[in-house]
Formats: sequence, structure tokens, C-alpha cells
Amino acid sequence: MDSVIPWATGATLSLGALFCMAPVGAGASPEPDPDRGLYAIWISQQKSPFDLPFIKGGQVVCQWAELEPEEGRYDFAPLDEKLKEFHLMGRKASVQVNGNLKPAWLFSKVAVLPHAVHSQVRDKQGTLQYWDPIHRDAYRDFVMAYGKHLRQSPYRDSVLGVRLNFNAIGTEQGTLKPEERSLDRWKPAPNGHIHNEPWTPELFDKYRLGVVQTFIEAFRPDIGVFVRNNILRNGLLDPEQIAMFEKGELGLFHTSSEIQPRGAGGEGQYQAFLKYCRTGKTLGYAESWADAWGRHGGKTDPRPFSPYQWNYWRLLVDLHCGISFIAIYGADLRAHDDPEFRAAFEFAARYAGFHASPNQSPGAWVALRQGQFLQGDYNFLMTRLPERSGDVPLDNAGPDDQRFGRWARAIEGPGQMLFRLDPQFAASLRGNPCRIRLVYLDDGTNSLAIHWDEAGKPGARAVQKSGMGRWKELLIDVPEAGFGAGLDGADIQLSGEGRNVFHMVEVLR
Repeated sequence: MDSVIPWATGATLSLGALFCMAPVGAGASPEPDPDRGLYAIWISQQKSPFDLPFIKGGQVVCQWAELEPEEGRYDFAPLDEKLKEFHLMGRKASVQVNGNLKPAWLFSKVAVLPHAVHSQVRDKQGTLQYWDPIHRDAYRDFVMAYGKHLRQSPYRDSVLGVRLNFNAIGTEQGTLKPEERSLDRWKPAPNGHIHNEPWTPELFDKYRLGVVQTFIEAFRPDIGVFVRNNILRNGLLDPEQIAMFEKGELGLFHTSSEIQPRGAGGEGQYQAFLKYCRTGKTLGYAESWADAWGRHGGKTDPRPFSPYQWNYWRLLVDLHCGISFIAIYGADLRAHDDPEFRAAFEFAARYAGFHASPNQSPGAWVALRQGQFLQGDYNFLMTRLPERSGDVPLDNAGPDDQRFGRWARAIEGPGQMLFRLDPQFAASLRGNPCRIRLVYLDDGTNSLAIHWDEAGKPGARAVQKSGMGRWKELLIDVPEAGFGAGLDGADIQLSGEGRNVFHMVEVLR
């Protein structure tokens, strides 16, 4: 089997060659990344989250404007100051230089649209003509200096990886509305200069391709680079750049995690994670689109379900997609004393980064759903066998003050649900003790049953429900795991009398 060294984030080979990743199902189970876990972002300065046991690291954010106060003069002291905090804690942080505020000197040389095209633009002067070669070259020169500085930084050991920001319009955006494209709308620079080429989608594509190549030249192979995954949706990258994801030499990130994609178009970003991260080819970092209450950028997104459910299912989809580094808003972390929030964080911290390491994963699970987009269960080293399971999907099952019920599946007796563990994970358990966890809705007084393969003979447990109308968890200690697909090709079976609703089956090492 060929092994891959995804990227270097330290000054020596022992730090740089972090792990050798292989796709799920290969002969060996690779070591997961040692920095896998939950990362605190957008935190208030009043209270640090780094004493929470499930938080692994954090985030460093600077603005391009503060790091290049004059043309060609770079001041990375603000970046070093923030990195030093993580260095002293012995932790790592993702690093990003945002473009909400562009260097002041650019406004003396580049034309501007005298209003903010997007809410991410915070410059009072308006939106710069970013496809002007003056802007393009200025950003390239900055990124090269940024990479050179981080390579030499005494705090380089605290860099998890850098986010590749395009910093065209604000930080993420680059598209103009039709009424904004005419050069007549743009105000020339004070010296009269304006780039005499109206904006087109092709110009944005060209700009983005240039930024990707610049980050590769500036940081690789010494420092890891997370590339925004929406660039993979329209075939922009050349074969050599695509190969860098295949080999684990470039990572992926997005800032759009929700409980499911927003429409069919949004699935492309998740599909990139499934193709490259879940398979173990490279590393993934994900930040949510908003906090659990829907608050983002001064706005609130109304949702027909509770913050408990949003927080939890957003974490499940990241795990399902093979994300190793899951970013958590400070607003969400402030709810860590709430049992529903804390249990969700602890669950995600336990599993993050083990998706391609079945021999070492602490467990395997299936969260039952259908959903509207990215349809089907969210799963982790275990799958439901749909062709042999007589279940129906449900939306919003159970009470809102529990995290489980945004989606579920139900069976009617004598129906059944069958599950199969990843073969490598099952083999690593065989003959050893384990625990089975079943989450079910106590919504009647009928009974349900769970069967499993225990050292070549079937194990079983029956549950008489009490009709409380709340989600319950059943824990079963198995002294000697079998899991050889001895239940007619399955490892676990759910059945029962009447109607039974289930959220999750989990097997814990």
C-alpha cells in the first residue's frame, strides 16, 4: 500500500510528517491526525474556552490592512502576537488573513465602486476593482511575504494550517451583480487610473486560480493550506492542483456547515469533503455558517427546530463528511454547561479525525435520517442496510429540548432495521469487550428489541417502553464482540412490536 504524507506543519520531520493516511478499506488503519478535534473560533475575550476538555485549539485572524500598512511594507507583529498565545498554551490554531479591510494605500491606486457590494466589505470607501493587475499583484506579493514570515516564525509550531482566502470582495466573495459591472459605475483612483476591463465571471475564475497557485508557492510543502472547497465545483483547477488533494498535499475547508446543505447547489461543497476527506485522502476543516441560534453577521436565520438540534446535527454532518478539525463558535461554547450542548461537543470530539482509521476509532455509528439534501443517514464506520430494512423516515420526532429528533426512522412490527459495521472496525473489536448504545423514542408502551452478533452467537435485549414521549438511551455491555455479520449478513438488528422510532445505533470500543 502506498502511503501519503499530507502536509508539514512543523519545523522538523517529526512534526511535519504527521501521519500516513489511507482510504477506508485499505489493508492498514492509519494514524489519525494528532491535532484532530474541536477548535474554538470567534470567542469573546471575557472568557477563554481553552479549559474545556473537548477543545483542542483555536483560531488566529488578522486583516490584510493591518499587516500591510504601506505598499510593500509588511508588519506581521499582530499575527505573531496572536500565535504566541497558542504557542505558550502548547496548542494550535488555524490562521487566516481576511480581506474585509483592504490596505489603505490600494485605494490611492485602484478604482472603487463607492459602496459595499457585500456585507463583508468594511472599507468606507467602497469595493475595490480587485481584478485590476495592481490589486492582483499586491495580493500576490502579500501572500508570498506572509508565507515567508510563517516559515521563519518562532511560533510556526502553533500553526494548524492557513486558510486560503481570495480576498477579492471582502474575504470570500467575488461576484458582481449585473448593475455593478459597467465601468461607468466605478470611480477612478485619485490619480485617474481605472482598469479598462469590465468584470466577468471568467475574470473572477482567473483571479481565483492565481490565488490558489500563489498559496501553493508561498506555503507548500512546509505549512498546510486549507483551500475553500467551492472552487472544486466547476472544474477550475488544473490536473496538478487536483492531484494535490488526491495526495493530501492540500486540505479543504468551508464556512458553511449546517445540518444539511442549503439546496442541491450547496451539496457540491459537501461532496468535495466526501470525495477527498472522508476517504482519507486529505484533511478537512469546517466552520458553521452561523451559531446554533442562527445568528451570523448581525442577522438571525429563522429555523423550524431548536438550537439543540441544529448544534448536534451540524456536528454529525461534519463527522459524516470526514472533517478532522471542527470549528465551534464561541456563542455555542458558552452553552457548554447545558447537558444537550455538552454531550454533542463530547461526541464530536471523540470521533473527529477517526473516519479513515477503523482499527483505532473509538466507535462506529449511524444517525438515522433521510433529509432533503445530502439524503440518507449520517454514518461513521457503520451503515444501515436499506434494501433489507423496512423503515420509514421521519422529520422532527420527539421534543425540541432534546438534540436527537430533527430526523429519525421508524419501523412497524414486524419490520426490522439491519446494520453492518465497517469490516476493519469489526475485526479490530472481535473477541474484545464493547458497548452498544441505542437511542430510541419512548413514545408508546409497546416493546422493541435489539439483536447483535456476539462471538458467533446472537445476543439480544428487549425493552418495554413507558410512553414518556422522550428520547432514551439504552447501553448494553458486550463482554466478547463477534460482529462477523452473523445475523444473515448484518451485525445488528432492530425490531419490535407496533411502531418504534430510532435515532442512532452506536458501537463503542
